[in-house]
Amino acid sequence: MGRVLLIGDSITGGFPNSVAGYGPEARELLAGAAQVDTLPENGGDSRNLLARLSGWLGDARYDVIHFNCGLHDIKRPHSGAGIQVPIDEYEANLHALVDRLQPRAARLIWARITPVVDGQPAAGKDFDRYNADIDAYNRVADRVMAARGVAVDDLHAAVCAAGLAICLADDGVHMTAAGNHVLARQAAALLRASLSAAG
Repeated sequence: MGRVLLIGDSITGGFPNSVAGYGPEARELLAGAAQVDTLPENGGDSRNLLARLSGWLGDARYDVIHFNCGLHDIKRPHSGAGIQVPIDEYEANLHALVDRLQPRAARLIWARITPVVDGQPAAGKDFDRYNADIDAYNRVADRVMAARGVAVDDLHAAVCAAGLAICLADDGVHMTAAGNHVLARQAAALLRASLSAAG
């Protein structure tokens, strides 16, 4: 049986005290084919993920690592302080993440950042998110992954194809049960194919 790691934020989920995310259903869909691990907590932005990755993973090795970060990177504080992780730093962080992850897995799969309801204020939050930033950061990630030979799971396209009204919860960011189902099915299918190719 293969071993898979899902790295991400609350869209991925599966860690203690997380919103549901698609991770738990992806794990169920891969039952019998792979042991599916997740991070012990929300990976957050690329800066946090890079800083804490080694401590989280220890010496673990995987057949496939499916990874994402971005929705925290593109937060724009109401204070006007600027985007949380500037796009040039995001690009450098993605290269560094690939450097860290490649020795740990036979194959890597990058998951593109999912869309939001544009500029919808998050209840009780002091920041907004915008699809223009998501598109820009996805383009940068596409370029990095193409240069590094990393496969891509287009979760963004999956949500758009199924419909934001169906997939996105009231906060305009997290997934409904239907949205999690869409993402879990797509991620599990790509992971299963990658495991078969590696095996």
